Amino acid sequence: MSNLLISLPDTPSTGLLDGAAETAPPPAPLKVLVIDDAPDVRIYVRALLRKWGYDTELASNGAEGLERLRHGDIRLVICDWMMDGMSGPEVCEAIRQADFSHYIYVLMLTGRTDDTDLVYGLDAGADDFIRKPFDAQVLRARLQVGVRILALEERLAEQHRHLKRSHDELDRAYGQIQNDLAAAAKIQQESLPVSDRNIAPLRAGWLFLPAAQISGDSFQFFPVAANTVGMYHLDLAGHGIPAALLSTGLSRSLVPHAGGNRANQRPGDYLDPSAFLANLNAQLVSPDGEVSSYATVVYVVLDTTTGEGKAAIAGHPKPLLLRANGSIESVDGGGLPVGMFAAVEYETVPFHLAPGERVITYSDGITDCVDQEGRTFDLEHLHELISANRDLPVGELAESLRRGIADWRGGAELEDDVSLLIIERPA
Repeated sequence: MSNLLISLPDTPSTGLLDGAAETAPPPAPLKVLVIDDAPDVRIYVRALLRKWGYDTELASNGAEGLERLRHGDIRLVICDWMMDGMSGPEVCEAIRQADFSHYIYVLMLTGRTDDTDLVYGLDAGADDFIRKPFDAQVLRARLQVGVRILALEERLAEQHRHLKRSHDELDRAYGQIQNDLAAAAKIQQESLPVSDRNIAPLRAGWLFLPAAQISGDSFQFFPVAANTVGMYHLDLAGHGIPAALLSTGLSRSLVPHAGGNRANQRPGDYLDPSAFLANLNAQLVSPDGEVSSYATVVYVVLDTTTGEGKAAIAGHPKPLLLRANGSIESVDGGGLPVGMFAAVEYETVPFHLAPGERVITYSDGITDCVDQEGRTFDLEHLHELISANRDLPVGELAESLRRGIADWRGGAELEDDVSLLIIERPA
């Protein structure tokens, strides 16, 4: 049982009630619970708290105090150590074990001075102590410390709530972006070949590995005249969303009658690779001369009956010719990427495919691919891999190249888009 252990002030300015230091009430009255089994202590402390602008509730024992905490928005507790029933430390332990939505600051009244007792009280969950007999000014100062700590806790809680709201908004935005990217990837996939039936008797195999969900690479093949097939392979500068948007738009404009709309190429350009690239360059060049986007492209025309082919190259890796005996040749020629300068001329280079031979176009994402030691998958490696698997059907050859690149990367993600197209004149 606690006794009234309060030192009385010596002057009227610090008397029991009138002498307590005047302080401005907090912006919003803080609710304080006083737990003490001594009625005179409860009444005196309540009078002080009310004078200082606090909202006060009283409890005569620990169990009653805990019940009030469960049904109120009390933030600060003044609790006596020695009480009938639950002791002050036991009340502290119960508070810390309870699942309150906010932190409760506990100020304990005690006549104990031994360090061991104080450590026990702190371990139980007390935040601060006031030794009996106490002075009203000390109680006020200790309360202000608790108020500052609770204000800090509330600011931290508000920051946490703000961060959580921001995190939730970012999650929603990220989810929307992922959905949009998935939709864009689907649209881009629709601009790529789905089968080689439209270029029979030629056969085709391909490889398409975006560094992100979408790619700046694209390729396609299509009939352009009786017994004549056209094919392009395009690589927009960079990768990711900007490159993919332009790549997809160009893909739809380059294919004859794509989606029922006439392509931006003139009809005769599909039979003349250099004219095809010159027209594409004119579409991409900015009127003010500023280079906003550019691409490397190779365009090939192949006669399905005779195997006579023509190619024009705009900054793109040279097409490879896989001969029947397993040797590999490169198609000569070259020019500036499209979209850089106006009035660029491109060269048309002839070649011939015998039955059983193949023409292969690819993006530089293959030969620029590096392993974990920083070595590039250069043209020599590509030749070796093609030669080692030359007897495979075109689709399986493309798959063997995919595995070879994945093994070279050692499981690491691609740094640039990878694409490859194989057209075979069957034996």
